[in-house]
Amino acid sequence: MFRLFVLSALILVLGGCVTTPDTSEPVTDESHELWSQRQQQLSTIHNWEIRGRVALFVDDDVYNLGLDWKLGKNHSTLKLEAPLGQGLIQLDKKDSQVTLVTSEGKNYSGLNAEQVLLQSTGWSIPVEGLESWIKGINHDNSGYLPDIDSSGKALTLLQDNWRINFLQYKESLLANYNNPTLPHKIYMKRQNLALKIVIDQWQAQQNTTTTDLFPSFKN
Repeated sequence: MFRLFVLSALILVLGGCVTTPDTSEPVTDESHELWSQRQQQLSTIHNWEIRGRVALFVDDDVYNLGLDWKLGKNHSTLKLEAPLGQGLIQLDKKDSQVTLVTSEGKNYSGLNAEQVLLQSTGWSIPVEGLESWIKGINHDNSGYLPDIDSSGKALTLLQDNWRINFLQYKESLLANYNNPTLPHKIYMKRQNLALKIVIDQWQAQQNTTTTDLFPSFKN
């Protein structure tokens, strides 16, 4: 497992136009219809890039990681990097093949992204589920229980024994999809593992690479 910088607290800088889900208005039949419309709209988004931060809570430890995730129709690349050059992993999924490379030169491969990540890091992170949850909707491979607000946005999803809380939303830069409002802050937990995700930017996938996920740590 690559070396990580363990922190006792996570400092996150937030910006942009952010909205908090509305819990003051009652949920109506119209709210459920809006939720169904969001599910249909967001399930068609298969080409995106996000950049942000992840706090990974494992028992009493907290790991602060940079997040760079690109997803296309048949390929995705997920990068997680610790500050100060403490470690990097890159998880690539193409069709049904998954490969993972660490900054220490170790290589892993398999057919399931979660299993490959578990093998390399010891963390059971639901990568395939996150491809949908990161958009604020459920995936279609198992049952789920949603809690929505009056505008049809998800407040909470229960799926695959994970509880996913959508704390804030933000307008995206996905012009091809009419710039939908997408999650900005997510907190999700299962047993002794929890993730706090802050998405700084949603945008259409571009053929660029991110080499500096932690500019604030460098002079």
